[in-house]
Amino acid sequence: MENNTIYTPFPKELLKAVKDAGHIAVFGHSNPDGDCIFSQLACREIFQTMGKKVFLFNQGPFTREEIRKYESQFLNAVPESLVRCRPLAVVVDCSTPDRPGNIIKPLLEGKIIVLDHHSAGTKFTDENLMKIIPSSVSTSLIVDALREELGIPLTPVLASYIYKGFATDTGFYHFINEKVGGETLRRVSRLVDQGVSPYIVYDEMHDGKSLEYFKSVSSLIERVQSAYGGRLLYTYQKETDEMEGKPADDIYAQLLQVDGVRVVLFFKEKEAGIEIGMRSKNLSGINIGAFASELGGGGHKYAAGAKVPGCLDDVITHTVEKLGDILNSKD
Repeated sequence: MENNTIYTPFPKELLKAVKDAGHIAVFGHSNPDGDCIFSQLACREIFQTMGKKVFLFNQGPFTREEIRKYESQFLNAVPESLVRCRPLAVVVDCSTPDRPGNIIKPLLEGKIIVLDHHSAGTKFTDENLMKIIPSSVSTSLIVDALREELGIPLTPVLASYIYKGFATDTGFYHFINEKVGGETLRRVSRLVDQGVSPYIVYDEMHDGKSLEYFKSVSSLIERVQSAYGGRLLYTYQKETDEMEGKPADDIYAQLLQVDGVRVVLFFKEKEAGIEIGMRSKNLSGINIGAFASELGGGGHKYAAGAKVPGCLDDVITHTVEKLGDILNSKD
């Protein structure tokens, strides 16, 4: 591929591990998003084409509308019969060993390959068995690059999975910057050449929401608080709130359009702690992934998350103050 500076050659040991494997178990992170699930599905297509026996695992829950219909294709526990086969474990879209959840534990002592685009996190396999490309806008495009190196032809089914992973993780092209845009779009154009319709995919992943869903989004927007002169906006969801669907993505999309905003936070109260979703504007100067790492989480420069212990009010206060120090240092 011309001007290929993002998707450099894969380690030879990684390629050999795939070629030598008879059984392959593909894992993604818990609470999966589109990039995770479609990367797993693309991996299955690639490895099955090579004659491998492939099993997909994800702990779930499959709460996002765009992935819900695929849940039946995933197992939520590794059977003992597969453990005895000593399969190759391929982990996608995960920066730390805890991200897949307890489901991967039976195979942690075996050979593991990691394909990811998150730069932060704990390395949990040999360096020669990892392909981590922070400049890739999605893990699904890394899977596509692996397909190329393995010599597997691009089919309409594969193109569809790879495109859907790319589209969901870029907010349908929104998070692509000029540094990687050319190479990224050249790669994506080949997916479209295979018959993928961006128009149809967008409608498929956005249509069909209920009125109750939009009422949930509205209630969360009503709670929005502004801090530091409007540079930071945040809202929250309590554990007792009844919410239709997964409104976070639409919350970010709406609030990032507010004049003067640089960072949006979404706090979600859970039994085991507080989940914090984070988004920053392209020109904000805030690396929200680095900030999330300080809280024990991780992610990208403009999209990240963390899960921290404590009560909702205390976590909100601490996080907003800590981020305020960063915002003030930029001015």
